[in-house]
Amino acid sequence: MEKEPGGLVVSNPWADLRRLTPARIALGHSGTSIPTAHHLAFQLAHARARDAVHHELDANGLKRGIEGLGVDVLLLASAAESRAAYLQRPDEGRRLDANSREILLNYAEQVGKSFDVVLAVGDGLSAFAIEKNAEPLLRRVV
Repeated sequence: MEKEPGGLVVSNPWADLRRLTPARIALGHSGTSIPTAHHLAFQLAHARARDAVHHELDANGLKRGIEGLGVDVLLLASAAESRAAYLQRPDEGRRLDANSREILLNYAEQVGKSFDVVLAVGDGLSAFAIEKNAEPLLRRVV
């Protein structure tokens, strides 16, 4: 049961389902629109998503943190020249640029080691997520 602003108690069969999912379901309506609180919550979530997509990764800070785990770190670049280019051409973001491919291919020989596993960390659509989660994840892996 939910209480309406006027004090009226209304049975909402969707209330139980809404508690089980973060999806925006059964928001109700105010006239022909969704209620203001739900509309504002959506606008906030959308703004945060835009910020996450356009945020530039602090690669040097991430590198320092991962090096603190005692592993070798190489800063490489994708074939996408910029964040804007990546958003327009995500396929280029999934490939290393020519210089980075060369660095990676020659690295084992330069340091005199062989590697069974190489982990790549890339920011994709959320640099915030990588800045927050990459180091703790790698801490558990290495």
